[in-house]
Amino acid sequence: MSGTNTILRRPEDVREDMGRLIEELVPEGVCQVEGVDLCVLKYGEAFLDILRKRCTVGGHALYGEGETALAAAGAAYGIVAQAGTGSDAFLVQPGGQMSIGGWGYIFGDEGSGYDIGERTLRAAIHAFDGRGPKTLILDILKERWGFGELWDIVGMAMGGGDYRHLVASASYITSEAARLDDAVALGIYETAAREMAAQVFAVAARNGGAWQGPIVASGGVWKGHPRMFQAFCGEIRERYPDARIVHPVFEPVVGCVVLRRFADGETFEGFADSLRREFAPFCYSAEGQPRFRPVDSAARQCPE
Repeated sequence: MSGTNTILRRPEDVREDMGRLIEELVPEGVCQVEGVDLCVLKYGEAFLDILRKRCTVGGHALYGEGETALAAAGAAYGIVAQAGTGSDAFLVQPGGQMSIGGWGYIFGDEGSGYDIGERTLRAAIHAFDGRGPKTLILDILKERWGFGELWDIVGMAMGGGDYRHLVASASYITSEAARLDDAVALGIYETAAREMAAQVFAVAARNGGAWQGPIVASGGVWKGHPRMFQAFCGEIRERYPDARIVHPVFEPVVGCVVLRRFADGETFEGFADSLRREFAPFCYSAEGQPRFRPVDSAARQCPE
């Protein structure tokens, strides 16, 4: 399935990517699509315009990232701490929504996969130089990336290609080292947790420090090691001891489906089981949990 990045790619390239995706989604001969629900940063209307050139489109809805991530956790309102390749925090409330972060890997994205990857590569370099503590990250990095010498990393990073993706992919090294109880790797996750908590505090402060609904830790970075979620819960609870902090039930892409059911007046408890069966490959798993199992909502929450 095709994809794109609406921030890093040129507008004309984004539209070309969308055209290819639509060709995959809508086979030739299909002349009408009954309904379309979208969560596309900045380019939702552009996607619809391209789709309408291929077929007739019925009703449609455009959702924000925060809305879909919350819906994937079974909630209509709350706060999302989104940590993927980039990072941001969203507040969705009955009166409106807002977000902070998302400034990109040059100016921000603290707590993201890119941020963790960059800290991981620096930790390997500092261990190699003797400027930092010894860490399993160095040996794992050399083995997994096939380095003869650590200096080879410079050529990899500066030799063109997707530098952002390369750095973010080093977060998998962090995960492996953390699962071997490497102190440096675990410390990187704790730092990422503090950064994500800071974003939550900032977006909550914009709403007077109060909100309705859970705090949802969403995105692939949370799957790297449970230490990040545990440390995040600890940071949040120091300021908001009664906060409910959870992982999603589904990956955010299923959030559009949940929002459609919400709009029809249904409750999450009423359709969650059928949705788990229908979208089994998209059940969110973290902390080494299997991808599909009966969801125990309590198990997905931060320990008290």
